[in-house]
Amino acid sequence: MHPTLFHIGSFEMASYGLMMALAYLIPTWYLYRRLHYIKLDKDTFFNIIFIAFISALIGSKLLYIIVSWGEMGSTFTERLVFALQNFRYGFVFFGGAIVAIATLLYYLKKKNLPVLKIADFYIVALPLGHAIGRIGCFLAGCCHGRPTDMPWGIAFTDPHSLVAPQFLGVPLHPTQLYEVGLNLVLFFVLQYCYKKQHRPGTILALYIIGYAFLRFFIEFFRGDFRGGFLLGMSPSQCIALATAAVAATALYFLKKDTSHAE
Repeated sequence: MHPTLFHIGSFEMASYGLMMALAYLIPTWYLYRRLHYIKLDKDTFFNIIFIAFISALIGSKLLYIIVSWGEMGSTFTERLVFALQNFRYGFVFFGGAIVAIATLLYYLKKKNLPVLKIADFYIVALPLGHAIGRIGCFLAGCCHGRPTDMPWGIAFTDPHSLVAPQFLGVPLHPTQLYEVGLNLVLFFVLQYCYKKQHRPGTILALYIIGYAFLRFFIEFFRGDFRGGFLLGMSPSQCIALATAAVAATALYFLKKDTSHAE
């Protein structure tokens, strides 16, 4: 693919970095245009965006380092150097989500803001940003799939891409594009549900369940190092099952409360 879009002198525009920037800017614009749905001043709106961005970046990188620690080198120093030299790449979405949720929960509680109502508002845009970010993964060659003989298999030939060396030139499942498509479907579903009458927390629960099943499915086609964990499942699959179970339980009680209220 195209890990580097262009050079201007010594300046290099990485496709991954550009798409990650767009992955935050476009959802921010989308939410800003819909501020009338929720009583939130502009300063607080952008504070939440900033906190979510920084905490998600830290969390996703930390979980990647934890999961991939054994693959980064043979000594502590080698692994640390590898992590610092390759900081632009290598992030695990679930790590970012967990840290961002915990940080935002603290912030919203401190500000005495309605946590679930605000979560429902922001979460609608998350799969949109995620889809854009995965396009960056596709251009860079990270998060690639395993070899396939399917006609839509894509071979990465650029030696600067992040595809494992043994897979260069080999048709692979375009798992990045699978996730782009499924995240966009999830985005439109959440957008539709948000416009309907719902109890606070419903949209958040629907997102967690939807993304968990999406990610669990796609993990079967991933070809990069996944880190064996429980019963042959990857850490992401285990997290997906756990979070889906929690969200489904929460959704059940939300629905139950609604039916009792009626």
